[in-house]
Amino acid sequence: MKENTRQKLIDATYEEVYSHGYQGAALADILANAGVHKGSMYHFFPNKKEMALMAIKEKIAERFGTRYLAIAKGDADYLAQFFDGLRDLNQRDFRRGCPVANIVQEMSNIDEDFNIAMKEIYAKFRQSVKIIFDKAVSVGELRPCDTDKLALFTTSTLEGAILSAKASGNSQDYLDCVECLITYIESYKHG
Repeated sequence: MKENTRQKLIDATYEEVYSHGYQGAALADILANAGVHKGSMYHFFPNKKEMALMAIKEKIAERFGTRYLAIAKGDADYLAQFFDGLRDLNQRDFRRGCPVANIVQEMSNIDEDFNIAMKEIYAKFRQSVKIIFDKAVSVGELRPCDTDKLALFTTSTLEGAILSAKASGNSQDYLDCVECLITYIESYKHG
């Protein structure tokens, strides 16, 4: 029961912050969407900020685990799986954009706790992509290269592609960027 209440709070907080930003997220709406009373929230979190930070950390880690680390746990076809995931429009919400970028842009300059948390999350994002590239090198899908720089370029391109699609309202902008990115990554293949 306690874990269920906590998870409801995490899920509702993440959705509210993702949709309205941290500053626009209303605690009353979070509690209503979670079906939880304020007193129950204080059992798990001292305040809205701590609840938001935990929700962001947990939900983004879950997304990275599903989206990227699951690929790295396989034993082959790392690039094909990665590219399939990049092309899958169902994995992204272009209307709301990237939750990581949104919070970085909103909160990093005004709150040090958010700044630290978002730097850690972004570093994990880059590391997850690097691990996929390292695995691809280890099985010969990519020739040896600086996978750290390739991961930086990839994550930066993906963030820009998501922002472009959000700004234009056209998911094709994202897909066009992704196809150029894939072409670039494939230039590191043997041959």
